[in-house]
Amino acid sequence: MNQDQRTVVKVLSVFGALIWVLLGLRYGWPAWLWIALVVLTIVGPWAVSWWLLGRVGRKPAPPEEAPVEQPAPPQPTEHPVARTPLRSAHPEYRFSFSAKVFWYSKPDAPGLPHANPAGLAVDLVLEQAGELVAETSPEDGELAQHRLNALLGTPRSDKSGHVVAWASDVRLVLAEADAERLRQLAAARKEEEVWERKRAHERNKRAYFADDVLKSPGSALVWWLSRREDGDLDEAVRQISNLRKLTAAAHDRRVPDPDSDEPNWIHPVHSFVVEDFEVGAEQHVFAAIERLASGDERAALSHRLAEVLAAHGHRELAQVVRDRFGDRQELPGSSAALGEG
Repeated sequence: MNQDQRTVVKVLSVFGALIWVLLGLRYGWPAWLWIALVVLTIVGPWAVSWWLLGRVGRKPAPPEEAPVEQPAPPQPTEHPVARTPLRSAHPEYRFSFSAKVFWYSKPDAPGLPHANPAGLAVDLVLEQAGELVAETSPEDGELAQHRLNALLGTPRSDKSGHVVAWASDVRLVLAEADAERLRQLAAARKEEEVWERKRAHERNKRAYFADDVLKSPGSALVWWLSRREDGDLDEAVRQISNLRKLTAAAHDRRVPDPDSDEPNWIHPVHSFVVEDFEVGAEQHVFAAIERLASGDERAALSHRLAEVLAAHGHRELAQVVRDRFGDRQELPGSSAALGEG
């Protein structure tokens, strides 16, 4: 009942009650009679309207639908696959593939049923496994096995849509002879790498001696002095002849004859190892430089020898060598450099 209907019922009820009051007073009805009629006139329409509203507004309950029976899921069939060869990334090495293949036929498959649905399921699994194994190195069989278990465990439909198949308990094994061969090849590669590194080190060492240390008698002398922590110049002078021979032999040149006048100009120079050397000691150094090199090589030798002398504490003698052979660059720490400073 809407609002307008309720208003109409109220108006009619009040109007009817007034009529009963007027009639009761006009004809002298007993009070209980016209009062009862007024109450019935007011309450009656309301009761009737609520009763009708309940009958009309009550909707019948919908009939219960019968439960729809879901079709039972198809039961898969197991088909074992054992020791099927699959080619690896290196065609000469093959893996042995084994697994349990599960499959069921699709009820809504198009066309006629396949004559060998198990063969379709196995072909689907082998096709997926072969694609992965073909990109796998023979050394990575265990890793590929884990990947296959994850890949083939998902149900998939074949291209024709007749079967759904998946696999479990996948095994991927390399023949023992091939596995042993791969271990031997890996060990050989490691040994070869170590051997190549040793050869490279030896070549670098030979080049260092041939092209740097024994490039000339002067460079050999400077190298010899640089490795002597005591700065024994007397011994350095005595080794000049040997260093010349080593340098010539290192470059396949004729070994020079022994110096016939060696006893006349080479003698122990004890003053070389003290800070204040005697007058004339530098002449032995000059003679050594002049006999070992000439031209630009002599200048380079004198410069390097001066650096070695300065490094061993003979800065004054090093500066004299520089002055004698035209190297005007002052050595750090020499008296000349300190005087200018």
